[in-house]
Amino acid sequence: MKVLPHDSFTILTPDALPIVIQRLNAKIEPQKAFRFSKKHVPYQGTISEEGFQISRIIHYRNSFLPVIQGRFEVEAHQTIIHVQMSIHFFIMAFLGFWFLFWYSAVVPIILTGAMPNYMAALFVGMPMFMLFIFWISFWSEANRSRSELTQIIQGQI
Repeated sequence: MKVLPHDSFTILTPDALPIVIQRLNAKIEPQKAFRFSKKHVPYQGTISEEGFQISRIIHYRNSFLPVIQGRFEVEAHQTIIHVQMSIHFFIMAFLGFWFLFWYSAVVPIILTGAMPNYMAALFVGMPMFMLFIFWISFWSEANRSRSELTQIIQGQI
């Protein structure tokens, strides 16, 4: 069980690098500020001979959508793709700031006894509950992206 919102894995394929890039190009389009049409490929981002940086195209708000980075490695009869998925840096910074602000306000109130114990448990536990919900959101999206990306690279989609 992984706790941090970061995942690394490797995809092996017997296909040559140009074929892998062609498959990825068929499922990745450049980033756009606005999308008015629902007809598009599943991912947006950039791809080059060295690797790629993509994210899934969605039509709803999800700050915990993983940013996917891949690096290609060519060997004799196979292509190796090293993939890393993580939450955007600004989201992690915001969560850190939010927790710091929340607990710097709540802990002194609790320690001085100004808040009843039943309310103190609520105020201490609520951010942990929210973090759990965010954790579930990230990992469900990461698992979906991992499965789709593996199928795209291996030519199954």
